[in-house]
Amino acid sequence: MRTTLDIDRELLERAKAALGAATYTEAIERSLDQAIAKAQMDTLLESVRGEDLVWSLEDLYAYRHTGRGEPR
Repeated sequence: MRTTLDIDRELLERAKAALGAATYTEAIERSLDQAIAKAQMDTLLESVRGEDLVWSLEDLYAYRHTGRGEPR
């Protein structure tokens, strides 16, 4: 989808460098993906806060990428 945005060029350059992106579009898409993943992880952590659950790294990875997963 093409759109027009007014984004600070220096911010875009910093994002490209930090993310190892080749283009501004790639930097924006990676940034959005990371923002969504962080929000989902925050939601997960908030839902289990105070509970004595143990998740393996594989469980967390599965939840992050599929939205599903079972704590052990």
